[in-house]
Amino acid sequence: MRSFKRPAAILFATFLLPVTSSGSDTRPSFLKTFCVSCHHTDEPSGDFDLDPVISNRGNTDAESLIMILDVLKGGSMPPEDEPQPKPAERTAAIQTLQAMLQTSAAHPGRGNLIDHKALFTEPKVRRAATPSRLWRLSPHIFKQYANDLTRSRFMNTDGGREGGNGLHPAFAYMTPAAAFRDDAAQHVFEEATTELLFDVCLQVAELQVGDDGKGMKPQEIRAFLGAEEPTPQQWVDVIKLQFKIAVRREPDKEELSKLVTLGQMTLQSLRAAETEPVEPERNAKGQILPPRTMTTALKTVLAAVMLRPDAVYRYEVGRGEPDQHGRIRLSDYEVADAISFALTDAGPDEAMRAAIQSGELSSNDAVLKQVKRLLDAESSKERLVRFFQEYFEYPRVVEVFKDDSHPNYTRPDQRIMDADQLISHIVNEDHDVLKRLLTEDKVFVVYGGGERSPFFAQMMTEYYMPDFGFPSDYDWKGNDGKLVQPTIGRRSGILTHPVWLLTFSDNEKNQAIQRGHWIYSKLLGGHIPDTPIGVDAVLPTDPHLTLREKMKVTRDEYCWRCHSRMDPLGLPLEQFDDFGAWRDKEIDRPVVTTGEINIGDPQLDGPVKDPYEMLQRMAHSLRVEQVFTRHVFRYFMGRNETVDDAPTLIDAHKAYRESGGSFKALVASLLTSDSFLLRRR
Repeated sequence: MRSFKRPAAILFATFLLPVTSSGSDTRPSFLKTFCVSCHHTDEPSGDFDLDPVISNRGNTDAESLIMILDVLKGGSMPPEDEPQPKPAERTAAIQTLQAMLQTSAAHPGRGNLIDHKALFTEPKVRRAATPSRLWRLSPHIFKQYANDLTRSRFMNTDGGREGGNGLHPAFAYMTPAAAFRDDAAQHVFEEATTELLFDVCLQVAELQVGDDGKGMKPQEIRAFLGAEEPTPQQWVDVIKLQFKIAVRREPDKEELSKLVTLGQMTLQSLRAAETEPVEPERNAKGQILPPRTMTTALKTVLAAVMLRPDAVYRYEVGRGEPDQHGRIRLSDYEVADAISFALTDAGPDEAMRAAIQSGELSSNDAVLKQVKRLLDAESSKERLVRFFQEYFEYPRVVEVFKDDSHPNYTRPDQRIMDADQLISHIVNEDHDVLKRLLTEDKVFVVYGGGERSPFFAQMMTEYYMPDFGFPSDYDWKGNDGKLVQPTIGRRSGILTHPVWLLTFSDNEKNQAIQRGHWIYSKLLGGHIPDTPIGVDAVLPTDPHLTLREKMKVTRDEYCWRCHSRMDPLGLPLEQFDDFGAWRDKEIDRPVVTTGEINIGDPQLDGPVKDPYEMLQRMAHSLRVEQVFTRHVFRYFMGRNETVDDAPTLIDAHKAYRESGGSFKALVASLLTSDSFLLRRR
């Protein structure tokens, strides 16, 4: 079925057509026949009013569609004592709703709206492809090439987890919740961001032409600034240099001509504006500096190159003749850029440029060779770990507030580093990666027993290590910086790691609902609507109640439709407190860790006695592996998957399984797929 490409208004019109295919269009629709009697009154059942859906069907939000779809698929609506649709009518309504939801599934954070089974069912014809698109350079990529241009750390290179710490606001992330940051559909340049970009490009140019006192400027710039009157060739040389770093290609004749003219005219106008002779400026060593007219004109041209669309966007259009499905392969240059930016924060390296020159990248085997080379290189490690940071979301721990009444040594940056170390270790060994990330019972505590100041060592051993399961008198000799088995309690992968648990907490308690939401979305591939406007989502504050007891308020009929999916997944993690420390009691009562999985998969569904049973079951689940594959696809493709991408997802999951759970094999399959290498205009 390919009707998902039709506009939502047409699809909803179809849903509102008569329940039979013959007769007048004035016959009652499915909704009017089976639903409106209860959901079309002053006090609609479940507080869900179908009036807005019927009156404005073309603009119905996805959340309303999901609510209708859920009750139809579950068979809970219409109620047993009301007239029931025939099976064919119910099936047709469900199919129409699913098709409509797929039109919303392209938006960041809404990829789970597409039916999971459809994505892993082999289609009759394999024709995966994507539309040509532009990606705005990620803040990390922009930071790297700004530093390359200035030959300095113009932007700090050791931060950026939350869109700050060295990432200029001109390239700040503005990604919706639950979406990957580097999404091609996001981060356009509006007026305010463009002004910031203009400012930072001038700052970069200032550093390029300013006196660094170290003689580190490229030869082309030194020759230009050392000339009494720059020649056209010297203008060409600095422009070519800027293109090579900022645009990652050679400029054509027209581009060179326009920029040389811009520079010469700017220089002339600046000189003409000088009404009196200007005394030469000198640096700290007494050396005469180039005239400001020269440096300003050069800065203007250098900044102009950096402000080009192809300097701040990644073009993926394709070149050549389309195949029988209208697909065009990316040019060798585009392939090289795509692979490099997928696995690193820099453009094509020397080996990749050599592959472009030799024409090798027109072969899928050659692309695979380059992908494997980069996957094994040191330069890709940060990018791979960043996927898991964004997937598990634990860098958000820096946003969690804990007041001074807590004795724990929070150290959010340290917790992030410890989780990064665990992930790096598992990815480097590269077998059963997802399974180990969900079940690993050992942890890294990087600063365990190393040489530190007495105060720091005391704080760590007394107030930090216990959260990981180590008593204050634990003997770290020989274990510092190693994968170590906690002696208190038990761990099971990242979801029981103190950084993840602390991330999903607040000042005083665990966020069991948010934890369950994450599991339902990121591991099970489900979708839960946003909290409706006007709902007072507050738990009781009675200090004598456990969190599980407080959460009984979510059992109200209106709330439980969504909370029944989240709460039973988050509550098993009550095995740990709001700092991630293992516990067996809560307010002096035995902690209850039972829960339930309910996603419609017989291999997964059912009660669980604790988080360990829940995570073990998920770690061995085919569905969870496939959902994980979908998220890896989104990260490296910069977009959500579509039904057309089913062959790519099937092949990637197969590569993961047949390689013994190799994350690198999964990524390599994606980066050599038709979805990655082909475009449809």
